[in-house]
Amino acid sequence: MKDKILIISFLIIIYGFAITLIILPKKTISNTENRYLKEFPEFKLTNDYSNSLDTYLLDHFPLRDNFLSLKAYYSYNILRKIENNNLVINKAQIYKMENTNYKSIDNYYDYITKTMSYLNPNNKVSLVLIPDKNYYLDKKDFIKIDYDYIYSKFDNLDINLIDVRNILKSDDYYLTDTHLKQESLEDFIKYLLKNLDITYKDIPYTYHYYENFKGVYYKDIHIKSKLDTLTYLTNPYIDNCKVKYLENSKLDKVYNLDKLDSRDSYEVYLDGASSFIEITNSNSLNDKELVIFRDSFGSSITPLLIPYYSKIIVIDNRYIASKIYLNLIDFNKQDVLFLNSTLLVNQSFTLKK
Repeated sequence: MKDKILIISFLIIIYGFAITLIILPKKTISNTENRYLKEFPEFKLTNDYSNSLDTYLLDHFPLRDNFLSLKAYYSYNILRKIENNNLVINKAQIYKMENTNYKSIDNYYDYITKTMSYLNPNNKVSLVLIPDKNYYLDKKDFIKIDYDYIYSKFDNLDINLIDVRNILKSDDYYLTDTHLKQESLEDFIKYLLKNLDITYKDIPYTYHYYENFKGVYYKDIHIKSKLDTLTYLTNPYIDNCKVKYLENSKLDKVYNLDKLDSRDSYEVYLDGASSFIEITNSNSLNDKELVIFRDSFGSSITPLLIPYYSKIIVIDNRYIASKIYLNLIDFNKQDVLFLNSTLLVNQSFTLKK
């Protein structure tokens, strides 16, 4: 009798969830995870369809957010594990475990050397590798990238390697995101400009705030976490410069304020995934020009360099190949800065050559 009750109860639960999945209205956005949910896939007799269907069912599983939150709470507070979904919370700061991809690091080195071959001998070339915030977490059993290997790769390369590891600290990063907070970059900018032979000037900024910023880790943590305030800085140099975007011809400003209410508010800086940007500053503090090869970390850093250069070209090689940007720019006497995070170095096969 007990066996029958168990079987019936099990079937009620299974079919109950199935019926609930069918009759409940489908959400398009997960507010908990701050992302779009999978739409029902078009039927095809392929493995891709099966995988897409699995993803759709997982995204729309009844009480999904509740179960994910329960799992996270159980992992962190009952089992006392240091991580859940490879994420670690330490003093409200969220970190993600990263295994070292040595092939990717070697590939990034090849990317640097290949790109340098396109440059003019008069270009002064510098490299800044921004450590991801894992570098600053001293916690037992936490998996992080082999930073020593990354930096050692460039010791013998003819390039101005600017090591910023001791300039930054964990508080300079967003709590729920990988990126640096723009308002925390004063020491970083001072140090960078010094190594680029540019005189730093104490320029006042106007601060603009966007509350409750949810970063890339927020969607995976599934537990109540402290949110950041996203701050973007302006001054007359930033306000009055001329900006041209390759993909977005309608935008002519450093910040795209429409992005503040998007799924990724960090894209307010330089319109997010922009492949080629030209910034002209007729009121610059000197007549030098700068070419930046950057990833998303450069989005919040670049605006703070605008006062010091008459022209800045910003290139994101994840979205544009060399055969395209070489038709858009002539290398002569510009300073050239590779400004990338160690996260990109560890995932460098996304770069186009």
